[in-house]
Amino acid sequence: MKMFNNISGVTCDSREVEPGDAFVAIEGFEDDGNKYIDDAVSQGAEVVYTEQDINHREIPIVRVDNARKTLAQLANQVYDSPSEKLELIGVTGTNGKTTTTHLIEKLFNVHDFTTGLLGTVKTKLGSRTKEATLTTPGADRINDYLNRMVSNEVDIAAMEISSHGIKLHRVEGLEFDVVIHTNITRDHLDLHDSFEDYLLTKKELFKQASEESIALINIDDNYAGRIMSGISPRIVTYGFSNEADIRVNKANYNATGSRFEIEIQRSIRGIDGNLISPQQFEIELNLLGKHNIYNALAAATVGLVYGLGAEEIKFGLREFSPFFRRLEVIYNDEFTIIDDCAHNPGNYRAVFETIKELDYDELYIINAIRGNRGLAVNRENAETIAKYIPDLNVTELYITSCNKLANRYDIVSDEEREMFFSVLYDYGLKFEYYDCLSPCFDTVLKKIENNDLLVLLGAHAMDQAADLILELINNDD
Repeated sequence: MKMFNNISGVTCDSREVEPGDAFVAIEGFEDDGNKYIDDAVSQGAEVVYTEQDINHREIPIVRVDNARKTLAQLANQVYDSPSEKLELIGVTGTNGKTTTTHLIEKLFNVHDFTTGLLGTVKTKLGSRTKEATLTTPGADRINDYLNRMVSNEVDIAAMEISSHGIKLHRVEGLEFDVVIHTNITRDHLDLHDSFEDYLLTKKELFKQASEESIALINIDDNYAGRIMSGISPRIVTYGFSNEADIRVNKANYNATGSRFEIEIQRSIRGIDGNLISPQQFEIELNLLGKHNIYNALAAATVGLVYGLGAEEIKFGLREFSPFFRRLEVIYNDEFTIIDDCAHNPGNYRAVFETIKELDYDELYIINAIRGNRGLAVNRENAETIAKYIPDLNVTELYITSCNKLANRYDIVSDEEREMFFSVLYDYGLKFEYYDCLSPCFDTVLKKIENNDLLVLLGAHAMDQAADLILELINNDD
């Protein structure tokens, strides 16, 4: 690929082109960047890269085999490989990416490191924080953010890495010092041809990492062996298993958090060759659920390989507070309400396993069908719910499509709704269905009593559910 040394910037969005920039025309899923080449040229693009055979009189047009890879390569060039100038930690897996990256950021931030964060909830570039729009932004944006972190003297940055980000080459060429595998369950099969493709895509991140880096692998995950096989980084395993290098034992749970012991079972070497000796220490965590212990253990392991001591890790994790819709306790008075953005089988299992550990009299569950994500994930979500309901002794199960609240990307189709229903019917489950959420809340609030538990489940269409039900509760008061 012909590179132009005089370009001053790079983008795949013609609206953001500035004089001297390279414009990369990407054929996207909903739009084609090649339609905007003239716009990019009129705004001062120095050169255009495209997968199509296109001629232009004013500026060079370079044909490439893969425009997304080209965007990543150019972004690395323009920003002078910023990932090499800070400690970059990449976290991938179906579930746990957001919590793990935030735990890592908090762990180092409270000990006076200048920290960065790229992920679903927010982007933190040192002292500046903004809301995020994508789990893994485009390669041009990522390198721009990392470059700003370097300018802001960020010491260590944690980054969520989705399968979309890997498959679409958004993290191509980045140098990771630590890569973390949380778990693998079915998700995002709207992008992947099969579960095998999804798994192999996740593994690409670990194949990309160099032998000087460290791969932290959840040894308890069913696909850990597949992830570890044939990769170059030095492997450190974590989990509840006796086989883990760093493991959890003596875990206790309650309605406000958990307490557990971390045991380093054998000496391991940190990122700079520092030796971490076998030891044990106790952690207090203000998060619900066994899955969050996994997330905290991954974060603690990062702390260890970067030389933090047991007391520093204990303090940093204890300071972390729950955040939006991750087993969030939104009401805890005469009864309790827990809100979670469960949207795939792994999410549901994590929630239900947590509920098993809690004390309550009656259990009410309101679940929103995941709209616009196809039949396969809804079938598996419904099957997961159906398998857990008998063990949880659920008093009432409510299903909703969240009409009026769902945006156009989350509207439940007739086929998705019928698929969900058919699975629950096949398992012999009784449930009530509501098109809209407010009438469902009205029904539940008339039934719920002291020491009962209400669990709100579902993806983005349920993001307003907490505000809605708390308003109803306050009005009743």
